[in-house]
Amino acid sequence: MLQAFLQGAFELIFPDNCMLCRQFLNSHHQRQLCSSCLGSLALNPKPFSHQSSDKFAFDHAWSVCLYNEPAQKLLHAFKYNSKTSLCKTFVPLMIDFIDRQHIPLQNFDLIAPIPLHPARLRERGYNQSALLSTALGSHYQMPHLENLLIRQKMTNTQTELGAKQRWTNMEGAFRIKNPTDVSGKNVILIDDLYTTGATLSSAAETLKIAGASRVGVLTFSITMDSRLRGNDREN
Repeated sequence: MLQAFLQGAFELIFPDNCMLCRQFLNSHHQRQLCSSCLGSLALNPKPFSHQSSDKFAFDHAWSVCLYNEPAQKLLHAFKYNSKTSLCKTFVPLMIDFIDRQHIPLQNFDLIAPIPLHPARLRERGYNQSALLSTALGSHYQMPHLENLLIRQKMTNTQTELGAKQRWTNMEGAFRIKNPTDVSGKNVILIDDLYTTGATLSSAAETLKIAGASRVGVLTFSITMDSRLRGNDREN
């Protein structure tokens, strides 16, 4: 946590440079990217949503941009290098996507992040998904429950596993802290990246078992393979 605090203090004191090309950004710049690098993000021109299926426990899933090389570099810095100030870039893009595509957040009762295991949270010092969900909950004035879900299983890193292994890895990964928080409620889950949907589906299943009526998920980015698989199902 000290590392995250010091990184944040450093970024407040010293001028920012673009996170990707390192071009100097003046003090009035509100994001961490220059205009050129911001434009290199492959933002979704229309909503991408997985609809309900037998495979997934969630009811809808929306993603703001594709996981191209710039998005990959930014999310890696956000998750592993304490670049928490990237919220100044990610959250406005997520808000713009929600508003422009009329994502029905008004149909959800509360917002929550995908949690980290306590050991991983201590190691990293922050939960990147909670940073996003906190900001979104505040902007849309939605009840935000950061500790709604608890990660009770120390899973292997998903990036090191194949698609089938990711689903097995996430079995029994979550538990609900207080089932009365979700009974009869519609919940929107926030995460940074959608890959196979295994983590998000496991979390949604836990919420559904606890009594949640509907579960939607919103991520900043999605891998191209996942988007193509989603299009195949919808068609």
